[in-house]
Amino acid sequence: MKTLIILGLAVILNGCIYAGEISFLPERNDLIADLSSYHIEYLNKSGPKLVKTETVTESDFAPNKMLTAYKGYSIADTKTYTRNYYTQESILAPTDAELNSEQSPLYIKADKKYDIIGQVEINGLIYAVVPNPNGNEVMLVDNNGYLFNQLGVIRNDRLVLLEAEYIIQPKDFHFEPVTTSKVVQSEMTWGFEIKYAGIKLDRIVFTVMEYNPNNDDSGEFVKYNYPNRPGEISIRGLKIRVYEANDAKIEYMIITD
Repeated sequence: MKTLIILGLAVILNGCIYAGEISFLPERNDLIADLSSYHIEYLNKSGPKLVKTETVTESDFAPNKMLTAYKGYSIADTKTYTRNYYTQESILAPTDAELNSEQSPLYIKADKKYDIIGQVEINGLIYAVVPNPNGNEVMLVDNNGYLFNQLGVIRNDRLVLLEAEYIIQPKDFHFEPVTTSKVVQSEMTWGFEIKYAGIKLDRIVFTVMEYNPNNDDSGEFVKYNYPNRPGEISIRGLKIRVYEANDAKIEYMIITD
């Protein structure tokens, strides 16, 4: 009777582990990994950090100077862009280094920059999380640039330490902090060009083309006309002082404060 009970328990336990061809052990391993993992505070998953955005206007004309434009030619051209400023926190390897363990060695090359993607707390100390560009592991670097003696992997956005410890050569190797920045200018967001179109019915005619942000070579044309006499006019916010105009050319000055 006892033999039958033992056999029955064995069958039940075996069934708890396997049901057909489905194994529940991977789920158990994932649960254990989650319990022994560490929360990662990501700096910026999408890449470099955006620190400033500004609007930049570029104008192609000489202000406060006597100018001449012939019929069909531009008298003023202005375009507006959005300029984004980014920074990226990185560390730099001042010398070559090698991390040796029971697994394959990991090589660090001198003068190579490694990006920091976040930070993690282990035993009360804060470490930067630095991906290995040649593998799936991440390195852990303390605030002084020295490496933690274990690598890790990221699972479900959490850090899991690998069991193998490594020895680093040279022993005094440490990273140096570095912050890089870059500026990215967007496509044109707005702009216009004013061209002189001659004289019609004793009026000065200008053609204004508003640029299409999706295509610099196309836009919407609008005509402006003014009495043919010296004086000051305003087109798209630009003050233009007209001195003399005929059907072939115009003499003018763009007034700026």
